[in-house]
Amino acid sequence: MKKYIFMVAAMLLAFNAGAQKLQKPVIDKITGDTTLETKEEPMQSKLSLSTHLIGCSIMKGKGIYLCFHLREGFVEWDFYVSAGDKAIIKFADGKLIELDAAFEDHSSIHYDATPIFTAAYFYYSLNGGDIDQLKNNKIAVIRINTSMGNFDYDISDGKSEIVKKQLELIAK
Repeated sequence: MKKYIFMVAAMLLAFNAGAQKLQKPVIDKITGDTTLETKEEPMQSKLSLSTHLIGCSIMKGKGIYLCFHLREGFVEWDFYVSAGDKAIIKFADGKLIELDAAFEDHSSIHYDATPIFTAAYFYYSLNGGDIDQLKNNKIAVIRINTSMGNFDYDISDGKSEIVKKQLELIAK
C-alpha cells in the first residue's frame, strides 16, 4: 500500500513540476523590444468537471499585463471585451480592484473539438498599485465583463497564489 501511495505522490510531483516558468523571451526584430511572459496556469483544478474555466499569465513588454484565458465548454458564444472594459477582482477580505482591458479582443469557437468550446484571451493593464494589491491579497472571485454579460470565476486559496508567483517571476 505504501508503495502505491509513494507512486501517486511522485506522479503528482512530476505533474506539477513544470509550473511557474517564464516562456522564451520574444525580441522584436525591428525595435529590439523584449517581451517576457509566464507560462499559463489554470486558476481552477485541472481535474475539475466544470465547463467554465479560467487560466492566467503575466506579460511584460512596454507595460505589464494580466492575461485571462477563458474557456467555456459546450457553447457556441461569440463574445468580446472592448478596450477599457473592466475585470473586477474581489479579494478574500472583501476589497475590490478594477483592471482596464488593454486591447479589444473577441472569442473564437473551436468547432473541431469534441465537445465544441469557446475560448478567449483578454489582457488587462497593471500599474504599481494593482501589482502590490495582487501580491498582498488572496483572490476570491474574478469577474470578466463581456458582451455576453459578466463571467464570474470562484478562485480557491491555493490557486490564488498563482498570480503572486507569476508576478514574482516577471519582476526578476
